[in-house]
Amino acid sequence: MKTIILAAGRGSRLGERTREKPKCMCTLKGRTLLDRCLETLMQAGIAREEIGIVTGYRSDMFHEPGITYFHNADWERTNMFYSLTMAEAWLAQEPCLVCYSDIVFTPAAVRALAASGAPAAITSYSGYWALWKARMDDPLEDLETFRAAGDGRLLEIGQKPAGPDQVQGQFMGLLRFTPESWGWVRETLRKPLRKTVEKLDMTTLLEGMVRAGYPIQTISTDGLWLECDSEHDIDVYEQLFGDRL
Repeated sequence: MKTIILAAGRGSRLGERTREKPKCMCTLKGRTLLDRCLETLMQAGIAREEIGIVTGYRSDMFHEPGITYFHNADWERTNMFYSLTMAEAWLAQEPCLVCYSDIVFTPAAVRALAASGAPAAITSYSGYWALWKARMDDPLEDLETFRAAGDGRLLEIGQKPAGPDQVQGQFMGLLRFTPESWGWVRETLRKPLRKTVEKLDMTTLLEGMVRAGYPIQTISTDGLWLECDSEHDIDVYEQLFGDRL
């Protein structure tokens, strides 16, 4: 299955670690996040020739053989969704997985997402509370709402939670679109959203799709998942999960 890795960002919150390289080339336990991402995808059965990477900052540093490259030349003033549209030729033609490049995840999560029969699907992480407590003094300051119905259909995402009961999981940066649901995305963009297309992040897009009535299937997983947003995150993960990385 075609898989698109979003790797255009610099990751300024990682400080000196990304001063001269893109965020995905930051190392965690001696290995770059991009290397980990590619290995996990291939362990899940994704062929290297089916992987595309959307580059932006320091695109000259990407030299993975067999990979298709897309480029967001406007990476500095745009966000995740805009980068994704660089690979629209793939998304409009066949089912595609979409993967952030600054996360650590398991092959099982990828296989579950690939096997979903839903036109649009995302994975969610059930172990989010312990992870956010390790990263932050107050998890609710950073967590976003995430609620799903009993059948897994997404009900709410991306808002500021009033309490823990509004957070049933956390979006992992792993998605699946089909040509049908990519059409839903295009229809959603015709409606009022909280952000412009250039500044649109993925959870705001998903929120807009839910409000427009499009069904998005959620797949909960408890396998190791980490998002690497700051130098503090990297330090915490190396201390807590060093033997699992």
